[in-house]
Amino acid sequence: MRVLMLSRTTPYLPTHERARLAPASLLEQLAARHAFALIAPAGRGETPAQRAWAATRVTRLAQPPTGPWRQALTGAPGEGLVAMRATALRIIREWAPDVVHLEGAVLAPLTAMLSVPTVLVGRATAMPPRWRRAATACVVPSEDDRQVLADGVPFDRIDVIPPGLDETRYEFRRTGESARMIFAGNLAWPAHLDAARRLARRVLPRVRRAIPRAELLLVGGGALAERRALADLPGVRVAGAVTDLRPSLWSATVTVIPAEAGSGVDAAVLESMALGTPVVAARRALAGLAHLLPGHHTLEAETDSDLVESILLTLREPVVAATLAANARTVVERQYSWAATARCYESLWARTADMAPAAVAA
Repeated sequence: MRVLMLSRTTPYLPTHERARLAPASLLEQLAARHAFALIAPAGRGETPAQRAWAATRVTRLAQPPTGPWRQALTGAPGEGLVAMRATALRIIREWAPDVVHLEGAVLAPLTAMLSVPTVLVGRATAMPPRWRRAATACVVPSEDDRQVLADGVPFDRIDVIPPGLDETRYEFRRTGESARMIFAGNLAWPAHLDAARRLARRVLPRVRRAIPRAELLLVGGGALAERRALADLPGVRVAGAVTDLRPSLWSATVTVIPAEAGSGVDAAVLESMALGTPVVAARRALAGLAHLLPGHHTLEAETDSDLVESILLTLREPVVAATLAANARTVVERQYSWAATARCYESLWARTADMAPAAVAA
């Protein structure tokens, strides 16, 4: 199959940046089985080796000039998108790809400008309705995103594919503090802030009545005043935003995700499972991970009492925690590694290539 991939950043490995990691991992996994052409603007600060990484994995590489993605006043395509479109049309004309993969919702306007079936990848809230409807298929990371898109896009044209994990980088360890809970999110988001407040003010005090040394580690950026208010509560530590979440997750006995956090936390769930930190989470937080079995890979908890009971089980029973961790790591390796994610995209591209773009726009 011939796949034309458009990425808003230059993909390369190794990297911590999610915008580069996803397209780079797909190229790493699938370049031996499919022919790729890549369009990605050259960015500032990239080394020659980073800029050249993708060239060894693609048949054609084009790097149009950088520019604004959207016009500031009108929201219409800016110079960056216009350059990407011109380059894409030229490669489509010369190379005849079977499918176009658009990595990032900022590229959504291109769905209506190309003559080849398109797969658009991104968060639903970042996909304007006009452009999401023009895509042949949309890929979102969570069930909440699917529900947002389903308001204007046929359900069978939406796939939920969580980001994959590098099994080597996310090494399995059981080294956490004996009574540390962790919630990792973005405390600038109201839903994640509400989740942190619930854990700090309602759940942690009940856990500490049973285990006085128990503590809650909150990881994530947000307003300084809000983070200070949480850090002043007994047993609460606030780490702020971090570029690498792994040390924080390794340091904890259990990752806790209450219902307020929603389903946009798949990455935190999977990273915890891969690293060896058991997960206690609300059903909604696990909705986008179809292969997880509550009680086997994770513990499911909705109410405050359920959360406290499940947390205490992992803190008091090392055998239970170790079994959950081992089961979780196994399912991550089988279903949520980059190899597994690449297989999902491979299947989606094959289905999408059989669809006529004209029929999609109707």
